[in-house]
Amino acid sequence: MDDNKTKLDEIKEENEVIEGEVTDDSTQVETKEEFNKAAAFLNLEELIKNHIEAIDKLKDELKKLKEQFEDTFNNSPVYREHVEKVKEANKAKSSVRQELTKQPAVAALKQKLDDLKFDVSEQGKTLSDLLQDFKEQTGATQIEARNGKIYEIVSVSKLVVKNSKYNP
Repeated sequence: MDDNKTKLDEIKEENEVIEGEVTDDSTQVETKEEFNKAAAFLNLEELIKNHIEAIDKLKDELKKLKEQFEDTFNNSPVYREHVEKVKEANKAKSSVRQELTKQPAVAALKQKLDDLKFDVSEQGKTLSDLLQDFKEQTGATQIEARNGKIYEIVSVSKLVVKNSKYNP
């Protein structure tokens, strides 16, 4: 019997399955591509962060220089005198404007103007959404209007600070 067990053990050893993953070159290529994509993404993110910092530094420098520039004028008595004259003239102009706006015909025109400006703004927002959908669905970056004009579809991206504790 011991001989049978030994033979059985030998057979088991010969047929033993070794668990593991089989990799082929395509898996390694995919892994390298994924790694390259991840590295490119991290590089892009780092570039964006560097640009944000550079822009913040330039804005700080711009603010300081602008203050120095404005101080030059504010420290001049002649300039300040003219600024006061301009303020008085603007007050007079504003007063006359308010009186004219109180006239019914002018008030109606102002309301019409405001309504049209609002409509144009809303139409522009809707058009922007539609163009984004069009671009995503078709991949096109241009569209031809009925009048034959060809328009380029451009996207604008910007950063807006989002509920941050850090807000200098």
